[in-house]
Amino acid sequence: MTKPKTDKGKKMDKVLNETPAQSPSESAEQAAAASGTSYGVDAEPASILLAIQNMSKTMTDRFDLLEASLASTQATLVSLGNRITEVENAAADYDRRLSLVEQKWLKIQSENISLREKLVDLEARSRRQNIRIVGLPEKIENGRPTEFLTEFIPDLLGASNFSKPLEVDRAHRLGRQSPGENARPRVMIARIHHFKMKEKILVLARQQFPLRYKDRPIYIFPDLPAEIMKRRQAFEDVRKQLRNAGVRNGFIYPARLRVSHGTTDKVFSSPEEAESFIGTLSQNS
Repeated sequence: MTKPKTDKGKKMDKVLNETPAQSPSESAEQAAAASGTSYGVDAEPASILLAIQNMSKTMTDRFDLLEASLASTQATLVSLGNRITEVENAAADYDRRLSLVEQKWLKIQSENISLREKLVDLEARSRRQNIRIVGLPEKIENGRPTEFLTEFIPDLLGASNFSKPLEVDRAHRLGRQSPGENARPRVMIARIHHFKMKEKILVLARQQFPLRYKDRPIYIFPDLPAEIMKRRQAFEDVRKQLRNAGVRNGFIYPARLRVSHGTTDKVFSSPEEAESFIGTLSQNS
């Protein structure tokens, strides 16, 4: 049984009957207007196909540019990757070579220290028969220092202490003479012919300290290289403390401090060791 149409359905049929039907060309024109492309009413399929082809070419060109850009970027990344690899390999090679250089440097440093010690020892041995005389007035030797010292040293230390005539091989002053009468006299270096006599002179100089000649203080020291003297000077404060404490001390070649306390003898290679020993003395006292 067919239902009767409602009033709403009747109105819709009336509108449809009154609206004229659109042709295919009108539909294409409206679609073109909606897409932004202006075509005439009589636009042919060939024109539409040409527009599509132009659009396709434009998209293809843009994709080609994008692909070229991506290829260039990829090539740059590959190049950067290769360079980073080269840098890493070079850094690893530098580390290896630097390690070898450090090892060689340590070896050379050790050899250099050993050679310096040997050089200082050889220099000291070449001076082992020398003495330094400080405080002698200038020109007192009258241009004959060797003959002057053969008489001066026994007179200064006591002729009775020398059973044989003193033999001096060479003697000279250090440096140039300073101008002026009040200038400090230069140090005189003398080489004693016999080593035992040189040692005896040093012992007598220590025993008879202070020495004076014509109201001038005279000092006699062993002639040692500058490096050994520098090492010995490092013990100066420690030796003052030991002297104040009444403890005997002296040097063992080249620069080791020997301390005699009671029945105990100790030898120290550094001032720190000697200071620690002085600390034990103060605690025991």
